[in-house]
Amino acid sequence: AAAHVMDITAHKRWEQELMHRQKMESLSLLAGGIAHDFNNLLAGILGNISLARMSAEPPPETNQLLAEAERAAERAAGLTAQLLTFARGGEPVKEVLSIAPLVREETFFALRGSRVLARFEIAKNLRAVEADRGQLAQVIHNLILNADQAMPDGGVITVNLDNETVGDDDPRPVEPGEYVRIRISDQGIGIAAEQLDRIFDPYYTTKPNGTGLGLAGVHSIIQRHAGHISVESVPGRGTTFTLLLPATDATPPLARGDSDALVTGDGRILVMDDEQMLARLAARVLERAGYEVVCTSDGDEAVIAYEAALRAGKRFDLVILDLTVPGGKGGLEAFQEMRALDPEVRALVCSGYSNDPVLSEFLQFGFEGIITKPYRPTKLAATVRKLLSRPRDSAKTAAQV
Repeated sequence: AAAHVMDITAHKRWEQELMHRQKMESLSLLAGGIAHDFNNLLAGILGNISLARMSAEPPPETNQLLAEAERAAERAAGLTAQLLTFARGGEPVKEVLSIAPLVREETFFALRGSRVLARFEIAKNLRAVEADRGQLAQVIHNLILNADQAMPDGGVITVNLDNETVGDDDPRPVEPGEYVRIRISDQGIGIAAEQLDRIFDPYYTTKPNGTGLGLAGVHSIIQRHAGHISVESVPGRGTTFTLLLPATDATPPLARGDSDALVTGDGRILVMDDEQMLARLAARVLERAGYEVVCTSDGDEAVIAYEAALRAGKRFDLVILDLTVPGGKGGLEAFQEMRALDPEVRALVCSGYSNDPVLSEFLQFGFEGIITKPYRPTKLAATVRKLLSRPRDSAKTAAQV
């Protein structure tokens, strides 16, 4: 009898891709479902702790406890960000960054209390990148943490930062052009050849207590930045992750200090947030910074308040609008109605999570800045002051927290 042979390689690859997409979709739904509410809670916790530290002079021990609680809330926000990487709409909110300070900071943070040392090799003429600061910090933190865990008896992680030009004939699936290359090498246990092809899959992990989300998140973030990530490993000799991120000719802004003092200003501000706790928190912060504040709980209330202020000749200098209001009018629709009343209205958009492109493209929608929850009171005050210090008719540039 004649034998029929059929190559099903392509079919198998298609099946694997379909399963991968289904896993990502389930993660997306999970992330989107919890992130908005969770970030609202974290914003209330972090903001009120920060305000408590600023109020009067707490005893040293109390201040230390509050500072630890602040850091814990920020780490919780980092975990949410890790989950949000998979959510629809987790597009990067980009700014021009000098990458070396960020890489150093995240490396030292990930290695606190570790027996592993970090060695840096940084090109003097290293170019800037346009990236989401929080997402990029998450990438570096995860890769350094993995390298640390691969060396339980200690060792050295080498972090190399350099420029790289990608030509037309480069086999990697990236556009030709100028890139910044980040190479993170450890001296650890390495990764077996049969595992290398799967390490970026969601849920895949070789660790007893691992979630399989870390490297999948890294891969997703780098893809969304139009970059590339690859891995080389020799069992028993170590592993090297190589990242490429598109370089930019733009100049990064000067590093901003993260002072514990509120930057003060003056003016009338309208706040819209469906969470009363967060509206009150924003009002307390801004009033303490010298502003007059009116709070509303949804888009309809905000538009009514804005129109009433216009008629009374007391235009608001700035509106801060929560993008997502479950069951009510959200920030974008309210802002569009305000612009119809007053083309000169100035607004910041605020959100803990949304699948709306407004967050990554806020300038295109007319907003002058974005505030992501949870935020420290000092950041809110600094962003408001920065925006209001610009003339109304100046070219809009991003103000971010």
